[in-house]
Amino acid sequence: MKLLITGATGYIGQRLSALAAASGHEIICATRQPCPATYTWLPYDLQGPAPECPAGTQVLIHLAADTSTSPTNADDEVKAAEALIRCAQQGSARFIFISSQTAMATAPGAYGRTKWRIEQHVLAAGGTVIRPGQVYGGPERGLFGLLSGLVRRSPFVPILMPAPGVQPIHVDDLAASILAVVERDDLDAEILNLGAVQPIAFGSFLMLIAAHRVRAARLPVPLPVALLRLLRLSLGRSLSAKWGLARIFSLIHLPPMDSAQSLQKLGIQLRPLAYGMHRSGHGQRRGLLQEAAILLHYLLKRPPQKSLVSRYARALQRAGKTRPIIHSPLLMRWPILLALLDNPGVLHKPDGQELSWRLQVALGIAEASPQGAQVFLGAQQPRSLVATLVALGLTSVKALAWKIAALLGRPFARQLLHGSEAHREA
Repeated sequence: MKLLITGATGYIGQRLSALAAASGHEIICATRQPCPATYTWLPYDLQGPAPECPAGTQVLIHLAADTSTSPTNADDEVKAAEALIRCAQQGSARFIFISSQTAMATAPGAYGRTKWRIEQHVLAAGGTVIRPGQVYGGPERGLFGLLSGLVRRSPFVPILMPAPGVQPIHVDDLAASILAVVERDDLDAEILNLGAVQPIAFGSFLMLIAAHRVRAARLPVPLPVALLRLLRLSLGRSLSAKWGLARIFSLIHLPPMDSAQSLQKLGIQLRPLAYGMHRSGHGQRRGLLQEAAILLHYLLKRPPQKSLVSRYARALQRAGKTRPIIHSPLLMRWPILLALLDNPGVLHKPDGQELSWRLQVALGIAEASPQGAQVFLGAQQPRSLVATLVALGLTSVKALAWKIAALLGRPFARQLLHGSEAHREA
């Protein structure tokens, strides 16, 4: 189809345009700055007149937005949307408006109130409204870029009290959802809520950015919202906007949205947050590498070489197993705890057979390596008879101690395995 996209060079627009073009659609960018040469460029500014829809345009997707807080700009943005709706109607094109979870008639911020006003015009004209939750992932742009920058620069992560909830959606999942709406013709005059079904605390979202995007330890620090309001008042409107406080306050008043029905209707399954935080948007390989480090460290009794870790990940990918099964933070920190799982009582059960298979893969890789030869074949300096007997005695004592520990810790071991599975499903 021929798609006219306003804001096609923005955070969401870039990903949507690329995905739509890859799916065979013709892209017309209505933007201030020229877009990639592979698309048709139509100069457009929210403050200027609406463009004329090129002949044959079937869908107009309105992404362009003014993030300022000026009431005058808000009125201009509403008028611009009305002009775009008329443009789409003249060309018999469907109209899709990308709104915001903050859209409410009584929203505390001008941004949310403006989005709500535009929604009313879109719905009256039979168009489709999409309300995304907190968009994240991909390039660090928009509010996600602001939050990532704050987490990267500061050793602390503010934990707002009371804790507001956010419903994140990866920018590529949002682009896929918009494209799913484009390819449907039964979603007229409807609002679709897109974001995580279960809200997560804003502080937890920041900690996920620290752990999986910035990949650095950050200290969570409680911060009363009242203190943040006082800071905003002391800074004034201009400095608050510059520091991003106005946008953060828009999250504090977010109403929870019911997104399960909309996601099901579009057939969209959101990726896990930890995966989406990865720059590629797909953290499965990193998870496999972490799993390899745990298994090989356990077998080799020392940190494995990077080449062995990569070999394990490649072996599983060739076998069509792209997702890790070990996510337990305890196992990541102390791989020796795998000894509690490495027994027939766990590995022969249905939920332990996959771990058994992966242990065998890791063992084969370890045994075929020079590092493994030192461990399994004892390629070490010659020892005296007494030293050898002492070493054998210590090894026997360790083996007996771990067998006893495995028996006593069997209930805990099951929790380790099930905890990894629960994390994988989250």
